Amino acid sequence: MTSGLEEMSIAERYRRAVRLTAPKVAAELLTAGLEGYWLDETRYYFPAESVDPSLGTLVTVPSIADCVSGSVAPIIPLVALAGVLATHSGQPLDVETIGGAAFDMRDGDTLAVSTGGKDYLIDTQKRRVVAATDSLEMPAAYSPDGRFACFVRGLDLWLKERHTGTERPLTTDGATHDCYGQESETCLSALSYRQRPTPVGLWSPDSTWFLTHRVDERSLPEMALIQHVPPSGGRPVLHRYRYSMPGDSLPTATYVAIHIASGRIVTFKDFAVPILSLSPFDGHRVWFGPPETAWFVRLDRYAQRVDLIELNLSQGTGRIVLSEQAAAGYLDLGPRFIGAPNVRTLSGTDEVIWFSERDGWGHLYLYDALTGSLKNRITQGDWRVTDIVHIDERNRKLWFLAAGIETEADPARRSLCAVDFDGHRFEVLLSCDGDTFVPGTSLCGVGQERPYRPQGATAGLSRDLRFCVVRYASVGRGDITEIVDLSTKRGFSLEKIVPRDNEGPVRPFTARAADDETPLRGVLFLPSDFDERRQYPLIDYIYPGPQTTHQPQRHGAVNSALARALAELGFVTLMLDTRGTSINGRDFHQVGYGALLEPQLSDHATAVRSLCERHTFIDPKRIGIIGESAGGAAAARAMFDYGDLYKVGVAVSGNHDSSYYAALWSDKYRGPGGVDAWAGQANGAAAHKLEGKLLLISGDMDENVHVSQTLSLVDSLIRANRDFDLLIVPNAGHDVLNTHGYTLRRVWDYFVRNLSGEEPPRGFNIQFTKHELDRYATCSMREARQ
Repeated sequence: MTSGLEEMSIAERYRRAVRLTAPKVAAELLTAGLEGYWLDETRYYFPAESVDPSLGTLVTVPSIADCVSGSVAPIIPLVALAGVLATHSGQPLDVETIGGAAFDMRDGDTLAVSTGGKDYLIDTQKRRVVAATDSLEMPAAYSPDGRFACFVRGLDLWLKERHTGTERPLTTDGATHDCYGQESETCLSALSYRQRPTPVGLWSPDSTWFLTHRVDERSLPEMALIQHVPPSGGRPVLHRYRYSMPGDSLPTATYVAIHIASGRIVTFKDFAVPILSLSPFDGHRVWFGPPETAWFVRLDRYAQRVDLIELNLSQGTGRIVLSEQAAAGYLDLGPRFIGAPNVRTLSGTDEVIWFSERDGWGHLYLYDALTGSLKNRITQGDWRVTDIVHIDERNRKLWFLAAGIETEADPARRSLCAVDFDGHRFEVLLSCDGDTFVPGTSLCGVGQERPYRPQGATAGLSRDLRFCVVRYASVGRGDITEIVDLSTKRGFSLEKIVPRDNEGPVRPFTARAADDETPLRGVLFLPSDFDERRQYPLIDYIYPGPQTTHQPQRHGAVNSALARALAELGFVTLMLDTRGTSINGRDFHQVGYGALLEPQLSDHATAVRSLCERHTFIDPKRIGIIGESAGGAAAARAMFDYGDLYKVGVAVSGNHDSSYYAALWSDKYRGPGGVDAWAGQANGAAAHKLEGKLLLISGDMDENVHVSQTLSLVDSLIRANRDFDLLIVPNAGHDVLNTHGYTLRRVWDYFVRNLSGEEPPRGFNIQFTKHELDRYATCSMREARQ
């Protein structure tokens, strides 16, 4: 490490920053400790990840954590496993190939390995292959009993009997834009989904029913993307798909239950639901109850009403069990925009555990499922339940994650808590000076997308509820995943993430919001050779929500990689959660309802000015801002409305006019109203105020935020006679900032040249391998679920 920034060349800073980019970090990031499940009371299976020193790449090693001995060991070492499979197939297999396979434990003694187009079952005691079958070429939903695989063919669903290979259609009348068991084209990745459609639906626990939906999107308007530079060359290619904006029709999903043995199809026409982007099955908003019974949560277009509905599959009937209506704003059933609701149905007692923010905080309530009447409140206080972890119906107790329990701590930090159904015996079980996370037992089991994954396995808590898989996280100190004995609070480690030598220090901070009352939390990222005596430009890395938070709570969060890399280039970078993001109470979250970018932008500007006054190492005359997606819209608007503060901005894939963005987001967070009602929110209306340096970026194949959003702002800037810079990236999608090396380099160059006043290294080349990009996608998906 050098003693001062002036001693490090700009080229060296670029080389160091590359190692901190999201794909490079993800390629070595150990994040699978929470991805396992319990085999019995004391053995936890998980796909352990490690960097193989001989290969220099990350490999997956199927492992078991033994709570009796407090140790972690491979089920079969990869070298030995390669030998077992080579002996059976007669073909040599290397460790790298095996380390990239998919693994599952069908039971305590049988390891499933999927690699090279084959599914192998291995007796772990005798170390021999006991069965080998061809993997299905298409994605499928596998029945819990292992007999069947449901898959998409054309516009219908098909069934494969796995033992005999016999196939038959489950539906036969699917039509264009009125098909069975598929995502709506409003899913924000329609063109990608078409390449490899995954069946949408859920098997009943006894494998007798497959519940899915039929999506009707015939009345939706079309969207078009032009692939200007097809990889194979030739003329531009026109891609069409359906896309709902505010005021447009929404696709509707009608639930369909298919009885496998008889082929009988039961359609629930009276309980159709509007599709708000992803299918309700993807958000775990559909689950099975007692035999031949299913439940689902239905939200209206503006998330102002929510219903809990019970379906009787054999009778083809349904009923609304509970409903809640928002007096103002919108309703949430959990902290994540598209995630499992904090709702549980109790089959043994005909009760429902229900989540509500009716008192201004997010809490749990117990209802009678037969009458719909409230029995009692379960949790209360000036804090919020974020995730239900586990339910013990027999002992009438539940475990959950709560945020804001410690009044002086960051309100985004979580603790593991437990309480009885009657609200008594509340206790905080696990907490730390940082974020505490425990994976929950899903409403729908551990997933049906893998052929040998045990459906009844629990995730976070062991079967006897004694042991718990937990991640303690700190953005500065690192993350550790452990198995903890809840009675003694002692544990042993599964994996650790620690700061690297080339990472700069971080400084959590507190600042006042623009109202001069509300405390806000954020993080400053500093260069690795930071010198308090110098002055640095500051870059505000913004995402305004409101559907999520932005400030990282983990050291291993890939969403903070951009901030860390920019810091290594010689900037102080900032990530901040403001009012309007999904932390704290309902008033904090929904204070900006209808405004989308305010009070978020005023809070950012106030916090930045406060930091400039507080720290002499920040140069108040050199302040920049960057964001992507909603953050891209925020970064551009900050350059227009707060141009006295922000001098250089980069807006990537910005949804600059929410009236022409996806209805699922705009309708919920902006509320009802015609296009004219929101005209002032469009960035084009303020483009004439631009004074600083602004770079606009978009991929021409962005299925989420259409490239026309950026080009519309370009048009406004041209009409206002403002100077700006533009980069349109052929064949790039929504995540162009993190996954496209050239784009990232251009962003770095823009800030270095215009904010630091230096000349970047000419033609610096950033490249990512397929492995790095795949790992980044995996880590991003895990992060979104947690």
